[in-house]
Amino acid sequence: MYAQSQLAKWLKLILVISLGVVLRIWSLDKLPNGLHWDEQDTGYQAYSLLKTGKDYFGNILPLFPHSLAEYRTPVLIYSTVPSVKIFGLSPFSVRILPVVFGILGIITFGLLVYITSRNPLISIFSFLVISISIWHIQYSRQAVESIVMSLYFLLGLTCFFRKKYIISALMFGLSMWAYSTAKMFVPVFVLVLLITNIKNINKKLLIIPGILFFILSVIVIGDGMFGKSGQRFRELSIFTDPTIAKQVDRARQTQQLSSGASGVGLQPRLIDKIIYNKPILWFDTFIKNYVSAFSTEFLFVRGDQELRHSPSREGIGMLYLIEVIPLFIGIYVAFKNKNYWLIFWFLFGAVPGALTRTDNPHAARLFIMLPVILYLVVLGIYHIYRKSKFMFVSYFIGLLASSIFTFSYYFSVYRWESAAPFQYGFDQVIKTAVSSSGYDRIIIDGKQDSLLMAYLFNSSFDPAKFQSMLPLPTFQPYSNVYGNKFNNIYLLFSGERTWRTIWNDGETGKKTLLIVANGQPDLDPSKSLPSGITRLSTINYPDSTVAFQVIEGR
Repeated sequence: MYAQSQLAKWLKLILVISLGVVLRIWSLDKLPNGLHWDEQDTGYQAYSLLKTGKDYFGNILPLFPHSLAEYRTPVLIYSTVPSVKIFGLSPFSVRILPVVFGILGIITFGLLVYITSRNPLISIFSFLVISISIWHIQYSRQAVESIVMSLYFLLGLTCFFRKKYIISALMFGLSMWAYSTAKMFVPVFVLVLLITNIKNINKKLLIIPGILFFILSVIVIGDGMFGKSGQRFRELSIFTDPTIAKQVDRARQTQQLSSGASGVGLQPRLIDKIIYNKPILWFDTFIKNYVSAFSTEFLFVRGDQELRHSPSREGIGMLYLIEVIPLFIGIYVAFKNKNYWLIFWFLFGAVPGALTRTDNPHAARLFIMLPVILYLVVLGIYHIYRKSKFMFVSYFIGLLASSIFTFSYYFSVYRWESAAPFQYGFDQVIKTAVSSSGYDRIIIDGKQDSLLMAYLFNSSFDPAKFQSMLPLPTFQPYSNVYGNKFNNIYLLFSGERTWRTIWNDGETGKKTLLIVANGQPDLDPSKSLPSGITRLSTINYPDSTVAFQVIEGR
């Protein structure tokens, strides 16, 4: 009987994990629909490292690869090199690693829950909850750093509770090298973890892991604060907001005028300086950002409003709405059981994201919170199971219905919704341009988007040649129209243009192919073009709306 019981548990576990695998790998080439800039950048950096031993800016095996927009954390990029070697430079080779990280994340999370709870049933619940987590699935299906950071963080935590402190220190360190959010979160969390578990730790065993973790932390945090890898955070930080001084002056002036003061050149009073100043406004912004991370609208109703981060345009949160019940119960259980490390993780996880001034709440920056939220949900589900089997069955049916609805939407409608945010059609644009012959100029106008990285990625442009071209010169195919040039292909900088006027003012006699994003004001695809200019074809989104027009003329 015992053997049969164990076999049944293993079969349930295998079934649940298999479900998680299918949800992460099914239709990977078409969902999300397209490959956005950051994913292409990851692939091309890996391709450059593979071909030249340098990032595409020519830095030899850099700690932080230099990309066109910023200096990036290295773990995902270096991890992608083997898949690019095996599968070539393709969407599959870029996205298969996040899928693997996501699947390993399922297994590691379940092991962590089992090790810390010593309850097989709670562990099985945890495998199920993370396997069907739409937030986790979303980031397992695209090449972004947050899923990598999450896995290494969970591995560090699991090894810590297994008393494998050297491996734990290494994993925690790698999590900080995987995604910038972890640079602030992990060192503080590790300190709290040590304090709350100090009675169960042999202090002598912490010496070597402590030194290892300290070295990894100092390098990545130091560079993040003062070096290249911190460039992105410094640009987004609430402390570097260039408008903050004007906000302070405006608030002080409004306070004075509304109090009856008048005249030119009013000087702020002491009370105005106390109430309105930079630290107060920083704190106000931080609190608003922090609270928004726990809002029901973000977590349960609408999710992140950026469709690259969220499973739908609206109506689906980052968590299932029905999970709100066990989440609150789980918080109560964690307090009751004195699992203070869980509570701190839950409360402190939103801090790094709250220190940025844009796009809050931001699902990627808050991804460090997801495992602890799911852990608390699992504790709540188990509490319901213990109290009432009827309530548990009712909840399970509700969770099943919610997941079926979400996946039905995600694997159908979201294909359409995700197309534009994931830069669908960029690969077709580049392939059309590269394969077209007989033209003096091929001009690609992405309107608000640059197609430079799409060109490098989809043409597998020789990284050594690209490095030799740096800094890229600016070319001008028409008056006041600028871009980069590769042979006869011009990749225009982002901007709005009136092509009928440009074409009339341009150099005559040049046979030109224009591939232009829909939305330029004078090129409505439903209207005819001037004489001598021919619309050859269109590149459409999956919902049949026009993404790009292919136009020929002289």
